[in-house]
Amino acid sequence: MLNKLLLSAAFVVAGSAGFAQGFSGAELEIEFTDGTDVEDIGGISYSGAVEAEAGYGISVALGATAYNYDVGEDSISNLTLHGIYAIDNATSLGVFVGQDNVDGDSIDLFGAEIAYDFGLGDFEAYLGSARDADDDATLFGVGGTYDLGSGFSFGGTLDRFSGDGFSASALELGGYYTLAQGPRFGVTFGQSNLSSGGTDVTENFFGLQASVAIGPNGGTTFDRRGIYEVIKIGPTL
Repeated sequence: MLNKLLLSAAFVVAGSAGFAQGFSGAELEIEFTDGTDVEDIGGISYSGAVEAEAGYGISVALGATAYNYDVGEDSISNLTLHGIYAIDNATSLGVFVGQDNVDGDSIDLFGAEIAYDFGLGDFEAYLGSARDADDDATLFGVGGTYDLGSGFSFGGTLDRFSGDGFSASALELGGYYTLAQGPRFGVTFGQSNLSSGGTDVTENFFGLQASVAIGPNGGTTFDRRGIYEVIKIGPTL
């Protein structure tokens, strides 16, 4: 656990140094999820992201995530690159390309995204595709947060992917507290659904998060992308 957290921190530091001239923000996050209905279901993810401005409203962000699940594949990671254009101070459009790596096998990702900051909160949505050697899947999701004041906020996400004969979705709601000029802590609750070959499995889950955002923009524009952002508690149930 400590090694992966330190690796994420090193990724952010190295990325910040590489993007030093236009550095605009970075984030580190650790998240624990656990199922409430089935024992030994859940996992931990470690992520880091860094963003830099290239001028004329254009910026680039790079994010990396490692997943440790209690069941299923032993080694799962993600690397995603975002190209971002800021229409104005509130609205940003983006495209992303990335890859989920699962025990040496890769799943290619690409898509488009939008983010909007309305002052008291923010909203983002994405639509994309995930492809490996055998299957294609459509990815989409929406999410947002609302500031309740005094460091407290409320948020939610809905993510889904679907392909030929299989699909997965996750609905997650959470409450967060951000220390002044410091880290953010969150508690989330949600429901995950997996469907394959005519079999549906639904599992309730909860999560604990800790993250820190730095830089002039207070973090990065877009959240993490990938099919394991939809499969919250493990690749199999």
